[in-house]
Amino acid sequence: MVLSLYFQNPAWSCAWDINHPNYMYAGLQNGTLLVYDMRHTVHPVQSIPGLESRPIHTIHPLAHDTSHPQTVTQLLTASSADPCLWNINSKMEKLFKVPELANMEASCTSLAYGCSTTSENIIATYKPKIQGTDSARNRESSLINGFAPSSVLHVQRVRSSFYFKLGSTSAQLGDVGMVKSTIINVDNCPPMFAYGHDVSNGLKLLKIPSLAVAQSLKPHQHPVVDVKYSRSQGSCVLGCISEDKLQLFSAKVL
Repeated sequence: MVLSLYFQNPAWSCAWDINHPNYMYAGLQNGTLLVYDMRHTVHPVQSIPGLESRPIHTIHPLAHDTSHPQTVTQLLTASSADPCLWNINSKMEKLFKVPELANMEASCTSLAYGCSTTSENIIATYKPKIQGTDSARNRESSLINGFAPSSVLHVQRVRSSFYFKLGSTSAQLGDVGMVKSTIINVDNCPPMFAYGHDVSNGLKLLKIPSLAVAQSLKPHQHPVVDVKYSRSQGSCVLGCISEDKLQLFSAKVL
């Protein structure tokens, strides 16, 4: 079966609801979040404006919080402004910025979420904002060897409403374009953060929570444009794709 959805504004992201498989979400260029029931796709069941009119480039449905009714879904999203938490079908506050990641003097370029039996990890990457009238001069002065000095921030979510900043580190990320990232959870191992490293055109893996470099995977000829992680029936696979190559890696517990 093929379903076609039409948007009044360009869509930048989408995600299935992991708790309610009939629902999906789309993040639009104007900062609006659309909620669709895949059994009735003529119109979205909800259209929720964001806090700012900036493209929603990432959507992560969160694991269900038992303190909320089954009908309430929580979504973690990101635009270049700040990561936000949405409460869908809830009478409580529907949308607010994620504490510890709000009001950053930088542009959010990626947002990764990973849930395990012991913790919920949120990791965001940021690049410096280019400000001022002479943008070309500011851009040139902000670069180091052609790449912007950027940062990776780690926040842990506890009991659905408490957020703790656990660490940060500097990184070299490409000056143009979004960064793709994911969190890896392997049984009996600490989680890791994987992101496309534009300097090497490969994947960089950081340990959580220290954010120290754990591994640099074999580079591509071109920058990595997407990163995905999946686990099923004990098998864990990390994949990335560039302009001309698809790589798949399996976890090896040492």
